[in-house]
Amino acid sequence: MAHIDTIQLSGTNFKNVLAENITGLLICNTDTEEITFDLILGPSSLDGGTSTTGAVFILKDIPVPQGSTFVWEDDDVLSDAFKSGNTISKHDGSSTFVVTSDLVFLARVGSGHTASVILKRK
Repeated sequence: MAHIDTIQLSGTNFKNVLAENITGLLICNTDTEEITFDLILGPSSLDGGTSTTGAVFILKDIPVPQGSTFVWEDDDVLSDAFKSGNTISKHDGSSTFVVTSDLVFLARVGSGHTASVILKRK
């Protein structure tokens, strides 16, 4: 059964939206001008900051015009990312991938902007 999470975003700091599968995403621009939106998969230590060290962008600088809502439906990658038995691996910088378990989804909007975000989960 699906459930819905909501979050209000403002500023450039990432907010941890947890290690739960995402099946859909709505970003409603609540600002007075166009905004941009980022969604990354990274360590939870990035929560509250602007750093992207150790993260991978899923959505980057997605423009959302004033008064609009960006709608994104998952392509079955993020909806099963944290499913029991699945693994997420990071490249170690040389020649192999290493399984990691310390990743979460993090979201933010551009500097000085605001948005309401709805996350549809499994």
